[in-house]
Amino acid sequence: MSPDALETCSLKLWLIVGCIGTLLLFRIVRSNTSVQKFPPGPRLSCFGWAQLPTSYQWRTYAKWREIYGDLIYVRLLGNPILILNSAKVANDLLDKRGANYSSRPVRPMVNDLMGWDWLFSSMPYGARWRSHRALFTKHYHPNRAPDFQPLQLKEAYTMLHNLAHDPDRFVYYIRRSAAAVVMMISYGHQIAPEGDIYVNLADDALAALGKAGIFGSYFVDYLPLLKYVPEWFPGASFKRQAKIWRKLTRDMVDVPFAMIKRKMSSGTVIPCVATIELEKNDGNPQTEELIKNVAAIGYAAGADTTVSAIWSFFLAMTIDPDLQRKAHEELDRVIGGNRLPTFEDKPALPFIECVVWECLRWNPVTPLGLAHYVGEDDEYNGYFIQKGTTVLPNVWCMLHNENRYPDPLKFRPERFLNKENNEKAGINALPWEAFGFGRRMCPGRWLALDQLWISVACVLAVFDISKATDEDGRPIEPDTEYTSSQLSRPKPFQCRIIPRSEQAMSLLKELGVDSA
Repeated sequence: MSPDALETCSLKLWLIVGCIGTLLLFRIVRSNTSVQKFPPGPRLSCFGWAQLPTSYQWRTYAKWREIYGDLIYVRLLGNPILILNSAKVANDLLDKRGANYSSRPVRPMVNDLMGWDWLFSSMPYGARWRSHRALFTKHYHPNRAPDFQPLQLKEAYTMLHNLAHDPDRFVYYIRRSAAAVVMMISYGHQIAPEGDIYVNLADDALAALGKAGIFGSYFVDYLPLLKYVPEWFPGASFKRQAKIWRKLTRDMVDVPFAMIKRKMSSGTVIPCVATIELEKNDGNPQTEELIKNVAAIGYAAGADTTVSAIWSFFLAMTIDPDLQRKAHEELDRVIGGNRLPTFEDKPALPFIECVVWECLRWNPVTPLGLAHYVGEDDEYNGYFIQKGTTVLPNVWCMLHNENRYPDPLKFRPERFLNKENNEKAGINALPWEAFGFGRRMCPGRWLALDQLWISVACVLAVFDISKATDEDGRPIEPDTEYTSSQLSRPKPFQCRIIPRSEQAMSLLKELGVDSA
């Protein structure tokens, strides 16, 4: 590099550093001189720094609730953050005042650097978000749920075959079943039995999102100007990592869409979300980009969250055989041993439905929810909530509130059985918070609930799940810890999965469903 070029580069670098420092100083001074009454929170140093947890944030914030209450205010590097630890507060702000709380904070790491700006769950509230959500809702509307049930039933039966032949790989077969449903709906693609290229692309991209997804995981989320720091600059390892993750993200969107366009050209395509919309498009590149994004959103929204909830089901059944017996008794009473469950059995199987809801409550897939953003200054219970505040709904805390859910750490599906008594006592409400809040509530929740229900019902109809044993025949206690990531799931554990009877296995053979 020539001396002139080196000097120019140095000047640019110092300009970036200077801008960042000026912005940080301005934010700190403004936050420390404000006369407004903010909600309580941990004390700050003179530099505007609050020590935030780096793992299992939802548990730390739940403990802070005992000190500060349902609203906890933190300002980190000048960024106002409001943590909601109560379902009531979340309802008051995110639901009832949705017009002001429905946007998303700027996410430089995830959206700008990693390339997740196409995912409408992280888009700021506005026209682009509305166009993506409208197209997604068109195909995943609750009225369309029955259209997907035959596909979900088929894949549930396939999972049963796979579990019967190789039960030790139950986690893989859970993932395969969920992926098969959403890939068929989005792309008309029948995934391969092993190592499907499109599923692998999505899994790698979603794994990266899980690591970076919780707001504030990287300083660039607090200081967006850091995204302009050169990759070679000391401390810029986040940019080098984001560059690797960005390729995974773009491949997840672009590669399957290119596949579907090739199939359309050759006339070998199966009708799906992508083809239905592409056939109506007149070649408008913006519309095609919208279709491509929404097709990928279908996989991103459905494949990973559903997997985590079903995985929790296997863990809960491994821990408590008494619960499994109750479920078996209900299934035997309603459908007997002459057939497998179908969606028509759902009204007659209330305990199975309670198991599904408890899977969502016990360890929610997104324990810290998705961050919201305050569009205009607001006031709540005498506290000032500043425009630009990032709002973190602590879903885990809401669903583990002892006043709402007695004995919250225990997996107890029966808590949901007596709806009338629950409503009178103000306890055990269905955990809809697991799907988000207000205008940003998950629009694909109906598909997810059906997928969970048919998977749980079918597995319980055919199998006994119990603790694995060591070489001396002693039970191995499963690890009940969950991962500390945006998409939280059980850590690997062993369990024993065996057919309940010869009759149950004969039903699978009679159906003629192949393993995959």
